Amino acid sequence: MSDVTKVISDRIEERGMTIATAARRANMTPDLLSRTLNGARKLKADELVNLCRVLDLTLDDFSKKEAFV
Repeated sequence: MSDVTKVISDRIEERGMTIATAARRANMTPDLLSRTLNGARKLKADELVNLCRVLDLTLDDFSKKEAFV
């Protein structure tokens, strides 16, 4: 799992959402999001934007803040 998909997966879990719910809200199929989170396909830019909107994520959420300490 990449850093980006880990952040997305963690946020889905934090929000108490299912992959199916997050996918539908982001205009994706559950299978597509599941395969993305499992590393079977790459996340497209528009999918990332939609997921960020649905999950309330910003670019800061994807940075490794501990690397700057």
